[in-house]
Amino acid sequence: MKSLILTVLYLAKDTVHRWLSRLSSPLARVLVVFFLTLAALCGMGSYAISAKIVKDKLLSRGGDSVAIHVAAPADTPHGYPTEGELRRIVNCESFHLISVGSASDENGRIFPIYTYDFRRSGQMLPLLNNGGSPTILINPKSKLAPGPTTIQINRVPRTVAAHHLPDNHLLTRLISQRALIVQPGDVPMRRGNAVSSTFILKVNDLQSADDIRRVETYFNNYLRLDGNQFNIISAASIMDELESALDKQMQCRLAFCLGISVIVGILLTALAGIEYRQNEYIYTLMKSFGIRPMLLVAAFITENLILVGGSAVAALAVFMHSQDYIVLHLLKLGKYSITLPEIMTELHLIGITLLACVFASSIPVFFAANRDIGRVLK
Repeated sequence: MKSLILTVLYLAKDTVHRWLSRLSSPLARVLVVFFLTLAALCGMGSYAISAKIVKDKLLSRGGDSVAIHVAAPADTPHGYPTEGELRRIVNCESFHLISVGSASDENGRIFPIYTYDFRRSGQMLPLLNNGGSPTILINPKSKLAPGPTTIQINRVPRTVAAHHLPDNHLLTRLISQRALIVQPGDVPMRRGNAVSSTFILKVNDLQSADDIRRVETYFNNYLRLDGNQFNIISAASIMDELESALDKQMQCRLAFCLGISVIVGILLTALAGIEYRQNEYIYTLMKSFGIRPMLLVAAFITENLILVGGSAVAALAVFMHSQDYIVLHLLKLGKYSITLPEIMTELHLIGITLLACVFASSIPVFFAANRDIGRVLK
């Protein structure tokens, strides 16, 4: 055990001595790995940021929402899933509005009237004036002003309150301008063959198109069994295209990492072979004293792991601390930033390729270290 410790200390001292006497060797490895890793992070980071930009724009335009328009027979009792059921079963926030006609204001502009399922009173009443009186809800992006408004319902004038919905509220994806919301039974439903209603749902923690399809499948089964006519509108097809583009990007990332591994692998292999040959006589003497060849190979692997790993970590630190400048001025992708979890796939790819280079570069050293002692010392 004591001899093993002394041997390890000697190999460590020899490695440091080689670094100081031939500074160009470790410096070449450090600089090449550092700049190649930094270039890889910039390139792969741009892929990750581009995907993030597209996904953010998609979500800001309602990509995580599903709109379902239902026409149910008026003379048939029908029940729909409640807010709690949809949150529990398909992990969605939801609103359900039932169309009961239309109203007009003093200028003759017509807008829809909706009511709601009484089981959803808990989520609707906070949006209405005076705890449930008829209220006009206005989309925040609309230029319409809030305040008391005189409207006509079935040619009967009424004055109701009007106010904006909260920003980014789910109902803004259903109400484009404004809509009058009344309590169930406050306005008689129009006579006809069907009752029209709309579900607007937001998928929580949207990760892929499968999350949207889970909602579509649930409502397909639910509404078809009741014999209702319905139409489902979602961004599932767009999500599919985005995921397909990301899959193709993954192939580019793999090719990029392969190119890096070839360059780094050639450099490490060449330098390791040169340095071993320069010290081959000393290492052969050590083998003649009983030092195992694998210990010499392990010393070279450890040396490269320290240099390559330290360079890669330094490149990552530089990229993370300067990404604002890199993304905004060099890649020109706008004021976006990424976190370590968002580029973890890229880090795994780079780490695996660099680790493969380190072990590949030790192959010549392995064969050299196992040469017959007599052939070296003769």
